[in-house]
Amino acid sequence: MTRVGVCNRSMAGLIVCALTFCGARAQPDKLYTASHQQLEVVKIVLAQEASWNRGDLEGFIARFKDDPDTQAVLGARARGMAAIRMAFRINYPNRDAMGALDYSDVEARELGDNYCLATGKYHVERSKKAGGAADGTFTEVFEKTAAGWQIIFSETT
Repeated sequence: MTRVGVCNRSMAGLIVCALTFCGARAQPDKLYTASHQQLEVVKIVLAQEASWNRGDLEGFIARFKDDPDTQAVLGARARGMAAIRMAFRINYPNRDAMGALDYSDVEARELGDNYCLATGKYHVERSKKAGGAADGTFTEVFEKTAAGWQIIFSETT
């Protein structure tokens, strides 16, 4: 399994951590170099986090592939960009409901030349009135397209 770990949200931290992440549990001190593909996908995940924290829901959603088969699971499954956009707007109707997002333990795994899997944990900090804090995990499947890496499946739990 090929993975890249993210220690913090800065690009310098991403590169340093990606270059030193332990890819094999049996040899935790073995150095590992992340692939270009993995770094590109992790950069997108971090860009999504930044968009979210600016209150830019459209910027966050822009990373999804505009295709009828693209899916997002936010409690219920949404298929296609119109349904995905609506699901995000219903679940996060305003900046307060979005809160502040913090990703951690982000890993990217290549699934061939044109697909990549990104997983990690999230924490959303917001007021009790806006829904309170939330923690969970996320899984995103990316496809390499003419427009670059795009999400074709996303699930948060």
